[in-house]
Amino acid sequence: MMKFFLAVVILFALTSVMEAQSGRRSTGGSTTSTTTTTPSVAGPKTTEKKPAAAPKLQLLVGIDREEVFNNVPYYIYDTVLDNVIRRLGDAEIVFANSGGKMTRADASKAAKQEKARWVVNLEIRSIYSDSGRQVKNNQDELIISYAVMEPETAKIKHSGMSRQHIYQNGRGGISLPSKNGGVYSEYSIKQAAIEVADRILSDFDISVRNSSSPF
Repeated sequence: MMKFFLAVVILFALTSVMEAQSGRRSTGGSTTSTTTTTPSVAGPKTTEKKPAAAPKLQLLVGIDREEVFNNVPYYIYDTVLDNVIRRLGDAEIVFANSGGKMTRADASKAAKQEKARWVVNLEIRSIYSDSGRQVKNNQDELIISYAVMEPETAKIKHSGMSRQHIYQNGRGGISLPSKNGGVYSEYSIKQAAIEVADRILSDFDISVRNSSSPF
């Protein structure tokens, strides 16, 4: 009876040892894990190209102050030059700066030295003097003429003049005396300058977006 009892105890012990070893082998072995890769939803990145900036028209603008007649007040030259440049600058693709006092010969020389800038030469002319008529008080009328010269060659590519006349104040009344000629209408000076600038832009197929008169 004792032997039978010992045999049962030994069998039970052996069974426990075998189950323990079997458990260690099942938990200690290598395990295979599956990694799921999520595909990219965005796909390859595309770089959007920015539109190239429109090339700017570069202009050097000067005005001739050495006309044969000298009865034009000096301030008219400055006012015309300033307003022409300001109007040219209203076009987004145009960059214009002042060349100051510039005769036709000066403009030609400057154009030959330029690589990109076109040279604009402005002149103020007297309708009465050009026609050989005698200029009387409060009767003279002026116009603005222009010539556009190509860089490097100095060839005149565009030219013209204003239809708007610069006229003197006080035609039917009293005008203030001036040391250097009559008193001219500021309004007519600016209108003629704007017209010339618009003509220059039109020669290059450019128009100002807001073409309404600021006056």
